Amino acid sequence: MYFPIGWPKVLKLENISSVREICCNKDRILFSALTENGLGIWFCKPCIPLVTYIRSQNSVDNLGINEKLEWRPDSSMIVVSTSGGCLMFYKLNVDENVKTLYDLIDSPTPSLKRDCAELFIKENIPSVNLILEKEVNIGGGIITMVCIRDELMVSTVRGHVLRYRWDGTLNRDYCLDLRRIPFCIDKQVSKALPIFEQNKYIIQIDYSPLVGGFAIVLNDGRAAVLTASSLKFDPNGVQGIWAPNIEDATCCSTNHRYRLIVFGRKNSEAIVYTIDEQTGGLEISHSLVVSNQVYPGDIDGVQYLKWSPDGCALALSWSSGGFSIWSTFGVLLVCSLGWNYGLHVDLTKYNPLCITSMEWSVEGYQLWMTNKSTLIESKSSTADNILQFEFLKSTLTVNPCMSHQTHLFLQGADKLYVNLGSGGLTKVYEMQKPNDSLTDCVTVISTLVESKQWVIVPLPATYMSTNWPIRYSAIDVDGKHIAVAGRFGLAHYSMITHKWKLFGNEIQEKDMIVTGGLLWWRSCIVAGCYNLPNDEDQIRIYPKEPRLSNSFMTSVAVNSQISLIDSLWDKLIVFCADGKLHLYSMGIIEVNVSGGIVADLECIQMIDISALCIHPACVISVTLTALKSEPRYSEQKNNSFVLNVSGRLLLVNQQDELFQNDHVIPAPILLASCVENVWVPSKFRKEKPHLTEALWLFCGSHGMRVWLPLFPKDGDKSHTFMSKRIMLPFKLKIYPLAILFEDAILLGAESDTTLFTSNPNSTFSLPFNVLERTSQVYLHQILRQLIRRNLGFHAWEVARCCENLPYFPHSLELLLHEVLEEEATSKEPIPDAQLPSVIEFIQEFPVYLKTVVQCARKTEIALWPYLFSAAGKPKDLFQECLSKGYLETASSYLIILQNLESSAVSRQYAALLLDATLECGKWELAKDLVRFFRAIDPNDNDNRSTAPCKLNCNTQASTVQPNEEDISFLLSSVQVTRGRSYSTVTQPKVESVGSKSVAGQSSSSSRDQRRKKSAPSFPKTDKGQEQLIAKEEFFLDVILQRHARRLLTNHRLQALGYFAAHLDFRLVEWLHRERESAAKVDNFIKAIKDLHSEFSWPYPVLSQPLNNLLQRKISSSVSSVFSNMTYEKNLVSTIIQNNDINSAVGDSGYVSNQEHNPLRIYDVQVQPHVFGMLYIGLVFYKLFDVRSVISEGDEASWWAEEQEQCSTDSWNDIPSVHVLEQLSSELSSRGSNKADVQLRYLLQIFMEAGCLEWCLVVSILLRDVLAIHRVSNAARSPDQSHEAVVRLREGFLSLLHWSNTECFGYKPLMVVACQSQVSVLNKLLTTKQRNDTPPPLPSPAVRTRALSSNFDNTSQSALHLSQLQLNSNSQILSPEVSSSLDEGNSSTLSEGKSNDDTISIASQKSTSSCMIS
Repeated sequence: MYFPIGWPKVLKLENISSVREICCNKDRILFSALTENGLGIWFCKPCIPLVTYIRSQNSVDNLGINEKLEWRPDSSMIVVSTSGGCLMFYKLNVDENVKTLYDLIDSPTPSLKRDCAELFIKENIPSVNLILEKEVNIGGGIITMVCIRDELMVSTVRGHVLRYRWDGTLNRDYCLDLRRIPFCIDKQVSKALPIFEQNKYIIQIDYSPLVGGFAIVLNDGRAAVLTASSLKFDPNGVQGIWAPNIEDATCCSTNHRYRLIVFGRKNSEAIVYTIDEQTGGLEISHSLVVSNQVYPGDIDGVQYLKWSPDGCALALSWSSGGFSIWSTFGVLLVCSLGWNYGLHVDLTKYNPLCITSMEWSVEGYQLWMTNKSTLIESKSSTADNILQFEFLKSTLTVNPCMSHQTHLFLQGADKLYVNLGSGGLTKVYEMQKPNDSLTDCVTVISTLVESKQWVIVPLPATYMSTNWPIRYSAIDVDGKHIAVAGRFGLAHYSMITHKWKLFGNEIQEKDMIVTGGLLWWRSCIVAGCYNLPNDEDQIRIYPKEPRLSNSFMTSVAVNSQISLIDSLWDKLIVFCADGKLHLYSMGIIEVNVSGGIVADLECIQMIDISALCIHPACVISVTLTALKSEPRYSEQKNNSFVLNVSGRLLLVNQQDELFQNDHVIPAPILLASCVENVWVPSKFRKEKPHLTEALWLFCGSHGMRVWLPLFPKDGDKSHTFMSKRIMLPFKLKIYPLAILFEDAILLGAESDTTLFTSNPNSTFSLPFNVLERTSQVYLHQILRQLIRRNLGFHAWEVARCCENLPYFPHSLELLLHEVLEEEATSKEPIPDAQLPSVIEFIQEFPVYLKTVVQCARKTEIALWPYLFSAAGKPKDLFQECLSKGYLETASSYLIILQNLESSAVSRQYAALLLDATLECGKWELAKDLVRFFRAIDPNDNDNRSTAPCKLNCNTQASTVQPNEEDISFLLSSVQVTRGRSYSTVTQPKVESVGSKSVAGQSSSSSRDQRRKKSAPSFPKTDKGQEQLIAKEEFFLDVILQRHARRLLTNHRLQALGYFAAHLDFRLVEWLHRERESAAKVDNFIKAIKDLHSEFSWPYPVLSQPLNNLLQRKISSSVSSVFSNMTYEKNLVSTIIQNNDINSAVGDSGYVSNQEHNPLRIYDVQVQPHVFGMLYIGLVFYKLFDVRSVISEGDEASWWAEEQEQCSTDSWNDIPSVHVLEQLSSELSSRGSNKADVQLRYLLQIFMEAGCLEWCLVVSILLRDVLAIHRVSNAARSPDQSHEAVVRLREGFLSLLHWSNTECFGYKPLMVVACQSQVSVLNKLLTTKQRNDTPPPLPSPAVRTRALSSNFDNTSQSALHLSQLQLNSNSQILSPEVSSSLDEGNSSTLSEGKSNDDTISIASQKSTSSCMIS
């Protein structure tokens, strides 16, 4: 409720030896500081001295030093008691001739003149005079005194209580003598005995008219209450009631509103008593004890106690130093013993805060303290001063109608602290586009983002300068508007525009005083106020839209002062000081042009509740609600109300017939006692009836309570005798200030301190107080209480309604953890263990397995046997996780098994989990499992590990070292140059067999060296242990290789890439070994289809004009066209003009130089028929190029020929992929940039490993012409066997046939780039042998294709098929040209070359005209 903020202010008094006491007057505008020889009167706001009276030294010597003081209720006199037994009466006179005591004068310097409203003091500070009126000597020393009405009760050392009037005369007839007052335990005891012991007197006395007597402390440590039949306290009717169980009392204080009496003790504790209404005796309500968690040291006795003006906080100080703030029913809010004062302060020897007296200021916003602290530098000297601590308090203390809101709302003297966002939680939204909708939709994905920031709203100086401090404040449901009321008038603030609205007419502001609270109803402010000019109490309604003026106001007069108001829907309940409740119906009549609302108030009922309370001031809150003792599933419109009378909560049910002007109400239901706050949901949610139909209570140190509805099962009419509601208590770790009913979260605040300087002489040596927002989930507490009472069905219903909350699994984990800790650590046997019931309850939810393992990992290993005795064996739970696919949960169980089972069992289950994880593609978890697998000690076969091996990557150094290859595949943002032998700029290096083997060895050694850096390091062991470690590594490698083989055979290249990148798998080395087994491609067509699906790579699509063009035959002769050289020039110029100058030729990442590219492609839109003509001309221009007929050397010159082609950049003749795409008029049919980078990375990996079949598939998928040519060139390597080349050629043929029959989008690429490679492979097969014998030496004679007999049947059939496919792709040629081509295929060319040679060589030679980047 009360929280300190900022630094305390230090008020140092000049020329004063020691401060004895500080005390405020009744309205707390003035406070007096009593010293040993003087009395000073101060103004509270601003804190300035008004008058000081210093006694003469002669008076001090004769009468003694000052001890105690008391104010007269009308603030006209002050009485001071001295150590010599004298009462000194001082009179305060106000000088009416002086308008204000202090008047600020501006400096003549213009720059120093005041230009801000805050610098002007508008408050009229009175000029007072302090005159010693009378001195009264009392026989015997004066111990303490207290004021009651117009009389003064003075306690003496002789055991008398004398009653003096304020004129100094003694009222002898009403003086008390302890030896004549009967004392007993309660009023029902027939025998009461007075005090017969000698020298017994009262050392502390406090009076409370609502308690009905005096709280006294005797010098022997006993405590009692003096009561009487009347407030005149006739000595013959006074009776003493002993406080039980206390023999060491030191001080006392009374709480008027809650009718509590607190006694401090010598053991640093305090006991709070309440009065039993039946017997009249004192009952212990609660105790105030500082726990060892707050301060573990010894604390001396309690020295001073003081309740706040509203009775919601108690200030307590100890004689050894330090103070604390407690809530009404015993919750520790602040304790200075736990503050950080720096290293130089030892609280066991010295405390900077040695408090001897305390006093609360107006509204409880400041706490004044007299600090008698001893300086460290000089132990003999003292420095007495007055400290002022600033406090924030919850608006519920003065305006309990804010309990319907879910916002944290605190108010200070001149500022407001607001925490918005549904009480501190912010919902995160995500834009999603459904499959069947073209528009985006918003969905909530999380509500766990907490906003702990406070919005501080300072009040404007124009309002606070004359209306300080804030008395009431209210916030609306949406948290967008705030209303405040000070000493006079009111104002409201917009959180959106950040602007205040004040009364335009200051006279209207000064004519009203808000006395009963504020609230928001729709867009209006409802206030219970007092009209000064008319001397009338009113209910006023102000709309927020127009200006703040009485012209837009709606008012209704009431008969008595308004104390409390509350609203629900369109009902308003008003509690007045005469003990009557007024129920109003609110409505809107019309809306003005200026936006103002004209409201209507109609009183529909008046109820007299004076019989329920001793005094109207004891009514803490009146809450309007729709709750009934028998809940329903529907929203109820009949209003009931809940009364908090001195901490006792009463429910008054309203019936339908009561809305007829009846003044008699049915007997109320007592729900609970010791209640501080009450929360009632303002809305009923059918989805969560239990949480929105419940009544929430906070009972201080007794914890939280919820009056929960119990809805019966559908159709279950049995057990009709059972109650429809149940009160469930549970403990809290925070002080609740707001409740999120639907989210099952409690919100609160707590104070913390920060030390800025350790210099004890500095003003800032005391800690700085800050305020933090706290929260707590309470769902598990409700579930536990229901399960304990065998109400499992109702617990399941409550949990089912909250199952969609993001922290629901956490609530179940808290439920299990608390029960486990309580029962497993119990020193006594538990007759009815709750753990099996909790386990059975959690099993009803899908998160059962995860809840059990997370609870186990957060508890000690010693508690695991008890947990798993009820939850099941960890092995069985692990197997269940695997069967259900909960792999992350299974990994947590693996840690449990590691500590409970041997290492062999751990390895066995780790292998099972690793297989399942790899199959599901959860690579991060697989990486952690690999590290876990390697961390298992191979020698630990029987011993159990004492500490679990965490799978969290952040706790241990990972064995997987990141490299540029993994980054390239995972991020897919850049294509990292791997520095391989093929990745050159201008000259692709094709090494010889010897050089390649050397390079492979060096590359392998470098990879092994890099691998050794990432491998787990083991200590130097003997040979047997090294063999054991090697076996473990081999077993793990077998698992990884088996999965890699499964991925590759299933054509899952993307998964294979992720697998290698995350697990540091040596993919190139493994692929090189698997070239003839797992790395073979059995079905090229299925492989490329699977890659399209896995990488989401679209199929190429031909444009319709070209598709129609390819299906027609052109009757004109192409030979005549090609014979025309002008056409050739026009064709080349057309290609050059339509090329993009900035376009790089699509490659696989091997060539990056663009300087030597003679073809520049301009981005010009070309018509579809132009693409068709360019395609025809390009193909046949290459077919009939004169460079296509060349002489062939011997077969031994193949490698030299390839190197010559590479050195002369003969690849530049291959057309650009961009040109091919323009020629085929393809649509935007390429995949994402990420998939493109991943595919090119895999292409490079396969090329290094020599897996040419996969290289072919990926190259065709990428439509990379250069990569396709590299594949056929790489087939010439001696590392490629005859069978590999045959499979590669069959792959070309199958893909050619597939493009002709099924996927026509690949047809242009196949004709231009792939068809010619078949003849290259056919020729290459003549140089390959099926066995490992060296090939025969070539003949030196120049051979032609027609005369050669090296072709086998397979080569001939492949050649024939390629020719047929070429002819099928050239359907647009004339019959004459086709027949001439057929004749050319069957005859021998002039240079002895066949037609397939012509296609192959022409394709190679044509690349000399372009450079690919």
